[in-house]
Amino acid sequence: MAIVTSKFRVAAASGFSTRFGIDSIYLVLGRPQSWGDSLSANFIDQSGQSTSDSVPPTAVDNYVNEHNLWRDAMAAVRITQGDIRLCTVRNNWISGTRYDMYRHDIGPSQSTATGKYNLSESNMIVFNNDNSTVYKCLYNGSNAAYTTGIVSTYAPTSTSFAPQTTADGYIWKYMYTLSASDADFITANYIPVPGDTSSVSNQLGLDVVVVTNGGSYGSNPQVIIYGDGAGATATATTSAGAITKVTMTNPGSGYTWAKIKFSATTITTHASAIAIIAPAGGHGSNLVSECHAHNVMIVGSVQSYQGQDIPVNQDFRTIALVKNPLVYETSWSTFATTEVSIADTARIARTLVMSSTATTAPTNDIVLSNTTGASVLAVFQSSTTTNLQFIQPIASDTSVINAVELSRIDTSNTLRLKVFANGNAITGTGYNETISSVTSVTPELQHYSGEMLYLDYRAPVTRNLNQNEKINIVINF
Repeated sequence: MAIVTSKFRVAAASGFSTRFGIDSIYLVLGRPQSWGDSLSANFIDQSGQSTSDSVPPTAVDNYVNEHNLWRDAMAAVRITQGDIRLCTVRNNWISGTRYDMYRHDIGPSQSTATGKYNLSESNMIVFNNDNSTVYKCLYNGSNAAYTTGIVSTYAPTSTSFAPQTTADGYIWKYMYTLSASDADFITANYIPVPGDTSSVSNQLGLDVVVVTNGGSYGSNPQVIIYGDGAGATATATTSAGAITKVTMTNPGSGYTWAKIKFSATTITTHASAIAIIAPAGGHGSNLVSECHAHNVMIVGSVQSYQGQDIPVNQDFRTIALVKNPLVYETSWSTFATTEVSIADTARIARTLVMSSTATTAPTNDIVLSNTTGASVLAVFQSSTTTNLQFIQPIASDTSVINAVELSRIDTSNTLRLKVFANGNAITGTGYNETISSVTSVTPELQHYSGEMLYLDYRAPVTRNLNQNEKINIVINF
């Protein structure tokens, strides 16, 4: 039976991460209106219950969700290669925890100490939060008496490339240290893994031998190591004639297989042990692969009124990644352009330029309408302009059309949602102003263009002028 290896997952994650230096990928923010808004899609069928700001719907990979993303979108920030890291699951070192040790033979017939059948699911990679160092557990005290090892009570601290034996008997391999530049990528569940460094101490040396049967010896046994490498030597520790531990005195190098034999003058019962074979290149030679960094973390930074495109004093509830969206052409709903946007930020919401006296912004998310029944939701107006950004939602998640929706549609001519025109007076709660132009300020990204790679529905995040957001997205491969 064929398998997809953990290295394939790492390669897929690594390949995806490099696309951010090739493609133009944007973090899109949208849905300023509440979940449950009567004019909008709320995706009740996707969640099995009524949605609200405290119970947002579940995002689904279909075109209903994708099209609605664009209808509710406000603005976007371009993600760069510097906003990306490969990452692994965070396992903090905590005294009293049993950690999985590296073994070359983990699989259906050999589980880890915590019952995992794949090292990528184990807690073998450990983070010491006190000094931001990351280690691989090479040995957890496993032997014939303690087949799943013992709990760890001494934290690894060495940054030497050679394995460190702590007072509790654990053997740790220092992998790398996180720096201040990694801070944004350290979360409660993940830590970043560098792809451009190594911490190898020897190539295919034997750092660990696990005793599986202590045997019975009348004299101190000698450890004989057979294999395709060279130079490995070890000593055996006995208790009441049984071998309890094998200590490597020289790991040697070049071993892709090794077998252990014990020799003594007096042997009552032969012991057995397994030599643990390092990955190709040795422990620490390929951090991304050895740490199973098959997760891509994206940290999108949204800073204040960035680029004069990202609304402030407003909420967002939808987060998406869109690859290679196009530059806006002439119509928000139809286009022929092929020019991919490369701007750092981009406005997506449509804009009404109001009369020169309309300097007071309407309340966020109120319904604005004219006498013909056209209606939109107010999104944002900068205090320095009369440019009023808006979205025009529709309950596209249901085929039912109600009286309110019907009143918003031009049923006589276009059969589309009614639109505003120059000179229209528009009103809303506490608002009554006149439109100067509906076309002089256009969006910067073309609606419905590019490829949606990621979509998340969240509880509201409120932005203000003095606030910056770090939005963490983790994609698992």
